[in-house]
Amino acid sequence: MTDAVHPAITDPAVRAHLARLAAQVGTIPSGATDAEGDDSARVAELRANPSWVRLPDDEIVESIDMDADGLALRLYRPRAGHRGTLVFAHGGGWVAGTLDNNDALCRALAAVTGTQVLSADYRLAPEYPFPAGLDDLDRALRFAASGADGLVDPALLGVAGHSAGGNLAAALALRSREGRAPGIRCQVLLCPVLDAPDPDRPSYRAHTENLPLTARGMQWYWRLYVQDAGDSAARSADAGVDAVRAVSSVPVGAASVGAAPVGPAPVEAAPLRAPDLAGSAPAVIVAASVDPLSDEAEEYADRLTASGAPVEFVRREGVPHLFLVFPSTPARDEVLAQIAPAVRRAFA
Repeated sequence: MTDAVHPAITDPAVRAHLARLAAQVGTIPSGATDAEGDDSARVAELRANPSWVRLPDDEIVESIDMDADGLALRLYRPRAGHRGTLVFAHGGGWVAGTLDNNDALCRALAAVTGTQVLSADYRLAPEYPFPAGLDDLDRALRFAASGADGLVDPALLGVAGHSAGGNLAAALALRSREGRAPGIRCQVLLCPVLDAPDPDRPSYRAHTENLPLTARGMQWYWRLYVQDAGDSAARSADAGVDAVRAVSSVPVGAASVGAAPVGPAPVEAAPLRAPDLAGSAPAVIVAASVDPLSDEAEEYADRLTASGAPVEFVRREGVPHLFLVFPSTPARDEVLAQIAPAVRRAFA
């Protein structure tokens, strides 16, 4: 192997994949996030990712392009039948990504759970900062609740997302809980961002280099997405959130399981800071152990459990952020198979 691969990455197939990448480019690609230089150039580099492709349909899953008043969507339908629909947000740090960058993950999620996956091509920062992406995912959920031109059962809906998309899904689940978005049966959060970057969290301190996502990279993404917490909270208030509740100022690292960390950040950008999670939809949460985000995922799972929500929490050891989108590794398929029963129960 190569010394460029973080020693905590012990999954053999994932480690081999990262070693190949390191051999090609000289380092583990944490993207432009850790580089110095102009933000616009770094964003452009991220958006030009050549690995984002749409796979051909096969005998298991078909895909259908759709449009909701200008919002591009893609519906993944298991050919053998389905029950329920997950409205899905792709990853990319809120600043990059299209319907293609999580195409393979959406297909696999649909196939293993027997649900439809409706992926949304939401607006990106920094051109469209918080809460634009969240509002677009809200639009997608409302389109699904309308029946999506007859292709979706509006009584069987959930939200899902990967990485930054997991953040949008968790925030939309909070809106749904409060009656400000259509009702959902579950929330599927895959390696999600759930709080503002906290350099004091152990998972942030441990993951600073030689990784697909580093602590520094997460801080850069957040700065571009949440450009002004106060103004953003006020915009959220226009959607029906009380401005006082929209920004949490609870101290970071609150000790008790039932307490929200924080301060100050918009709750809809940092769902972990919600003062109360009672009444939340059942959750499926996946964390990668070698990831700055792993601690907050576990904290959110603990807080949801303490609030009374059913939670399926899976922490995959020896893998980094983005492992669910790596090619030719069994880790993704094993984790998806592990969470599939909980998703199917939510739509039973």
